[in-house]
Parts: sequence; structure tokens; C-alpha cells
Amino acid sequence: MNRIHFFRWAGTIVLIAIWALSLLPGPALPAVPGSDKWHHSLAYFACMFCWGQVFRRPLPRLRLAMAFVAMGILIECIQYFTPTRSFEFLDMAANAIGVTLAWFVVTVQISVGRRMSGAAPPSRPR
Repeated sequence: MNRIHFFRWAGTIVLIAIWALSLLPGPALPAVPGSDKWHHSLAYFACMFCWGQVFRRPLPRLRLAMAFVAMGILIECIQYFTPTRSFEFLDMAANAIGVTLAWFVVTVQISVGRRMSGAAPPSRPR
């Protein structure tokens, strides 16, 4: 299994986990130490980091980051209509922070990797 396949699988698992854990009834979830906002940031960081490895070009990766921020907002809006979950603006902010940090880390990682290998940056599609 090559690197891209690994991150595609890992990203898919994280994505499914985010949706499942976000929509399951709160009492059904195990207690996890730490702040709820840290959990949100970490989950969205992991998701963006994995998928950022797959989308190596800057514009698709930026679009992906915007899609994950929108997904976090959508999940919070869906939670508003569930009886056991709650809508929180701070959860949306924590999700966006996780995505933004991962986008930055992946962007720097890819840029440094290209410079170290002497590869040219990807050209723009025409």
C-alpha cells in the first residue's frame, strides 16, 4: 500500500468517525479525557491532514479545507435538530481551527518536501 492509499483510507475512517460520533446520542459515547473543543479540533485536524496528503495541489487542498469547515457547520446545524446533541458556535470554531492548522501544516510540509527534493511546484491547469 503506497502513501496516498494509506492516507485515503485513514482519511475515510476519520471522516466516518466524525459523522458517526457527531450524530450518535451523547450518553452512548464513552467518556474521553480532555476538553470537548480539543476533541473537535483534533478530529478535524486529523481529517484535513490525511486528505491534505491526497490533494497535493494548492487550490484543490484549499477547496477541501473549505469543504471540511462547511461540513463542521453542517454537522452542528444537524445536531440542533437532534434531541440528545446541541448546537454550539464554539464547536464550529474548534472544527475550523483544526482544519486551518492542518491545512497550514500540510502546505508547509509539501512545500518543504518539494524544495528538499528539487521538484518544481505543480503547474496550473490551463
